[in-house]
Amino acid sequence: MLPMLLLLAGLLWLLRQPSTANIAVGRHIVPVSRSGSQQLPWLLVLGSLIFLTRYLLLVDISSEFLRTPFQDYVFYARLATPLALRGVETNSLEVFYPQFLAPYPYHYLEIWWNALLVELTGLPSVWCMFLCAFSVMITIAAIGFAAIFAHFQLRRWWVLTLAVLFLTVTGVVWPFLQHISLVQNGALLSSLLLPLQPKLAPIYWFMLLGAAFLLSRHYLAAAVALAVVPLVFVPAAPVAGAGVAMLALYLWLAGQLRWQTAAAMVGPMALVCVYIIVFYLLHSAGYHFPGTSQGQLLQAVVPQFKEIKTLFNIAVGVLLNFSIYFLGYGVVVWCVLLASRRAIAIGKQQHVILVWFAASLLAAAVMRTLGHHFLDGFQFFSNPMVPLTPVVLAILLGAGLENARPRMYGLTVVGLLLLLIVNSYELITDTHPGHVTTRYSPEFLRQMQRVMPTLGARGGYLLADADYINAYTLSADSYTAGNYVSNFKNHYALISLSVLDADSLTTDPRFARDSVQAKQIVHQSTLYRFAKFRAIQNRSTSLDSTRYELVRQAGLSFICVSRLAQLPVVLQPLVAEMYVDSYSGEKLYVLRRRHFLQPADPYKIPSW
Repeated sequence: MLPMLLLLAGLLWLLRQPSTANIAVGRHIVPVSRSGSQQLPWLLVLGSLIFLTRYLLLVDISSEFLRTPFQDYVFYARLATPLALRGVETNSLEVFYPQFLAPYPYHYLEIWWNALLVELTGLPSVWCMFLCAFSVMITIAAIGFAAIFAHFQLRRWWVLTLAVLFLTVTGVVWPFLQHISLVQNGALLSSLLLPLQPKLAPIYWFMLLGAAFLLSRHYLAAAVALAVVPLVFVPAAPVAGAGVAMLALYLWLAGQLRWQTAAAMVGPMALVCVYIIVFYLLHSAGYHFPGTSQGQLLQAVVPQFKEIKTLFNIAVGVLLNFSIYFLGYGVVVWCVLLASRRAIAIGKQQHVILVWFAASLLAAAVMRTLGHHFLDGFQFFSNPMVPLTPVVLAILLGAGLENARPRMYGLTVVGLLLLLIVNSYELITDTHPGHVTTRYSPEFLRQMQRVMPTLGARGGYLLADADYINAYTLSADSYTAGNYVSNFKNHYALISLSVLDADSLTTDPRFARDSVQAKQIVHQSTLYRFAKFRAIQNRSTSLDSTRYELVRQAGLSFICVSRLAQLPVVLQPLVAEMYVDSYSGEKLYVLRRRHFLQPADPYKIPSW
């Protein structure tokens, strides 16, 4: 995060220069010094509305407890543990073998923010993140949209209304098209910022800031703001870098910038990219098993030249998918531009924004195409384009509504609301695949509220073979049983005791397409590493004996078991108490303390 602070300091320095001060960045915005007291109440109302919306997503009217958030949020919240206890920016929750821990490219701004809140309040990390950290981040994004609309001199009521509505502007899930596999493959483009993808909020921040500077023609400041994007969300680096580079080239070729200034625009982004590469090269994991290095994984996911036809088809499909998902909002904006009778003039006026958008879109399509073998390759496209598209649409809409009649404002809001209703059907009916909350029985949660604070920091979990749906679910860190533990405990570890029962990762239809990465994921589990080290020491034993030794040496104090899984017979003598949830069918086994040491610190180094 230090380079981000340095860039922001440089941005503030730029804004204080005489050449910058003369640029009317906010000529349509009332200075804060004169209206801050008037704006603050609206800001508080906006933040409270966003908090309430997120709170209502988890309300269970039949219980005094909230629903447990989607497992991705539980995983993000648990990543505060390696930050707080080890100071490592990693998406690995390995606690038994610290030699495998190393910084990893990910998105850490919201995780740092959440770790700070947890340290200050002592509240459960998952609730701090879902309700507090994300609500603040989304509120800042809403302020950014409000600034964009205020730039075009829209009235305050409409500025606030459109800013809130644009938190929901994303790809539209058209129900009559969801049976088409091509459309299904682009479902992540429908990531609503407000309830579903608040982790993208930092990208919104700096793209909104960059867009504001582009509107004011302060191109160097825009380049510095956009250079922060790779630091807060590393997978967005290629698209952010390509967008700035192509924009600088266009401005130079168009004669709007001297080559020195154009080169200076590219400088901050180039330095950030070099820094990221050097940082991760210097901080690689201290140990790798043979066949599990990132270099070998990279060789497996890089496309070959013979796939050129496939690559072309994927690129076309990606752009087609994007058009389908954002068609609805595109139509709304286009109708407003036509009604303003200034569509061509606005296009010319906002040509810099359009070039930036087009360059970013093409770069995102290229990255999605080249990364089609990579399990998370779709994020190279969706993560930058889901925030950038509403930013550009907001600019075009604001330009079209400038000096418009009240009726046009009303029709625009109606159009945005209709698209929101269509897009929120699965969310309202609690069937959205990206927002599956879990209900546990009130009785079970009362038991967990009493039991969890008395247990140690390390637990285990067991999943059945049928619980593994695809290669994603093989992750021993992000796909677990026992998500309810996060409601009552911070800084805990869950070690997988599960064993996949697939005949072969290359033939099982669940994993065949991503078999190389599936193998890599399986080899990252603590159980695999434990068994591998025992084999190296010529201490190979049966699976049940290996599980028993891992439970003993890791000092597990409880084991969470899914509805479909069963506790192995060899572990049953260790059980002191068992709790069963009548809703989910999950089971918690509390282990006897006298058998082995149960550490209070999940990262405690084993004494053996």
